[in-house]
Amino acid sequence: MNAGQYRKYSILKHILDQYVQQGKRVRRRRCQFDDSTEEKQNQARARSFIHLYLAATYGILDFEERELTITDASNDGGIDAYHIDVENKVLDIIQSKFRVGSSNFESKNISPEEILSIDLDRILNGHRENADGQRYNGHILAFIEKLQKIPDIARYKTRVTILANVKADQYALVERLFHGDEINIVNFDRCYGELVMPTIRGEQHYTSSMRLQIDLSNKSNRSRLSAEIITAHGPSEVTVVLVPTIEIAKIMSRYKNSILRYNPRSYLEFREQRTNEGIHKSIVENETGEFAILNNGITIVSDETYVNERVGSKNRAQVEIVNPQIINGGQTAYTLARIFDESSDAERERLFSGKEVMVRIITLPQIDEESKKNLILSISSATNSQTAVSSIDRTVSNDQNREIAEIVFRRTGLLYEPKRGEYSDALRSKYIDKDDVIERTLFTRIMHIASGRYTTAVQRKMMKNTGGVIPGIDDDGVVDVFSDLHEIYIEVIGRQASTQAGEKIIKNLAFVVFVRAFKLRRQRDGVTDWLPRVIEDARVLYEEFENWARENSKEFIASRTDRKTGERKEVFALTKWRRSARYPSDVQTFIDHLVLSEGEKPPNK
Repeated sequence: MNAGQYRKYSILKHILDQYVQQGKRVRRRRCQFDDSTEEKQNQARARSFIHLYLAATYGILDFEERELTITDASNDGGIDAYHIDVENKVLDIIQSKFRVGSSNFESKNISPEEILSIDLDRILNGHRENADGQRYNGHILAFIEKLQKIPDIARYKTRVTILANVKADQYALVERLFHGDEINIVNFDRCYGELVMPTIRGEQHYTSSMRLQIDLSNKSNRSRLSAEIITAHGPSEVTVVLVPTIEIAKIMSRYKNSILRYNPRSYLEFREQRTNEGIHKSIVENETGEFAILNNGITIVSDETYVNERVGSKNRAQVEIVNPQIINGGQTAYTLARIFDESSDAERERLFSGKEVMVRIITLPQIDEESKKNLILSISSATNSQTAVSSIDRTVSNDQNREIAEIVFRRTGLLYEPKRGEYSDALRSKYIDKDDVIERTLFTRIMHIASGRYTTAVQRKMMKNTGGVIPGIDDDGVVDVFSDLHEIYIEVIGRQASTQAGEKIIKNLAFVVFVRAFKLRRQRDGVTDWLPRVIEDARVLYEEFENWARENSKEFIASRTDRKTGERKEVFALTKWRRSARYPSDVQTFIDHLVLSEGEKPPNK
């Protein structure tokens, strides 16, 4: 079985099982989420698969809201679920096929008959029976009634989502069958990349527009202070408002990492606990409103910002922020969200009442994406002063490292955290295990080796010297080499490898490079053993390799004085050799000339 395939599917199952647990807690839904037998468990996961799509794609957090749009039952007209996207004027019609087993999930396709079973035209035209006169089930009838109540239905377009694998030669069938409608085929690869990855990152609930309600009862004259600032990129508007803390708590609780994209920290694991405790106490232990003057506030960047005091409610105003991102004050917002999540409705009213936080909204100039990112980075660097943020934390969270993390996950199921704590919510929710996440320094070193940058990988202060930035991957083979090296490393060292001292890690990485070359040579000669056996044989051979290096890499021999005897001795600088550009070529030379039969020794160069 493919290890990466199994790893990814296991994570998907863990996510689906959490949805199953949600269903079991709802009395009238328990029968649909019964997992008491293997067959019923698979059926419950199949329904949860639709929940995952709705939650990850549309940010629908409420279980019952999702459940009410699932139509999967007898006489469903081939439609398993739907979503009415009011904001974007889209009717999303969903057909889903969940496959049991990691191999089936990636290889088994939906059948043409299942695609043809979708009665899209009949249902959207208001028919209550199929072509054979059988009445559609109550869920489909409820959908038809909802359609009839949409006042501007003429503005809606239809999207047909097939949540399954479709054979390449059947794409034409799908396009003919749903001609004029948008086709959205979410196959296994898109599922892992667009549903699973955002879920474990806590980014599945992205919002393109965020609304904040402002209390005007304690404000004089106007609700905000605004000014235009001329930057090197053009004019930018800065708006400062006082916002009820509960508004920030609700927004952060819902959107999590999706609005921390440019923040050097992630939603969870803000490690400066002392600051967290101070924020927590000022909300939980103070009944008065000192929070606004004790806290540095929150900085949000946006593409557009609107403030309106004429909202039809006394002492109320509304701020709308387009494409919002919190670049400073994420720790404040996180702590408010944790208090919100851990409190009942009655407690929330008491804890947050009368407490506000200063929010600075920077409306960015209309510039290209690269300039925008650079401007955001400079603002983030200048404003993140409440707690120290390392330069590495800033640089490793760049889009290129994020993209590499996605590529590696989709091919291997292994997880890399460009931003510390990025997967903490997934760990807390038990979507993933600690062993699924590779410590980022180790990941970076192994990726450099896989990409042919051995000397970069074994530098003493590699993260500091490179900023943790990994050059882009332009060859899928690099990821395969990375996966192979990582598997060997874990087998050699064990799961506690990332806690080792730097020099020990370098020594082990050097040995891993040797093991992989040895393994490939054995495979080339038709010898395929269990990896632990290969490593065992390699350990014996490695001593011979070091002796060979002493004879053939003379430039690493230096004269040293013995501290006890005072005698001068010639010593081979093993550490210097392991860190040199020559090391990987010496490995290859030794292995290439290696004869696996007994009694043969590798020749000198």
